[in-house]
Amino acid sequence: MTHYPFETHNVHLAGTVLCVGFMGALKHYGIATGYGTVIHASRRFGKVDETDFNVFSGGKSVRVIATRSRASGSEIVARARLRKGQRYNVMLNNCEHFITWVLEGKGRSAQLGPLDARRLSRD
Repeated sequence: MTHYPFETHNVHLAGTVLCVGFMGALKHYGIATGYGTVIHASRRFGKVDETDFNVFSGGKSVRVIATRSRASGSEIVARARLRKGQRYNVMLNNCEHFITWVLEGKGRSAQLGPLDARRLSRD
């Protein structure tokens, strides 16, 4: 048995957006690095962090989210890494804000709907 995380699950291409369901209808998003790790804004860690795929998934099934971006996978990962260490805030900087900022340049959270405190900001 190996201790390398990339040998215990499928390695997703760099820049792939991943999603894990939790607490019923809620979703947690992250960006695959291509090396068996995922960058995500985590309430558990209180910040944007890069963790092992298994830590991100928490043992739950992971879905790939189809996205369109003019940026390459490595550019998406580099942009995501710029936010590592940034504090997590459910209303201002949750995992969905993080993903939309990386892909579109504007942090938004559809899950929060009208409660999204950043929906009126210009970023």
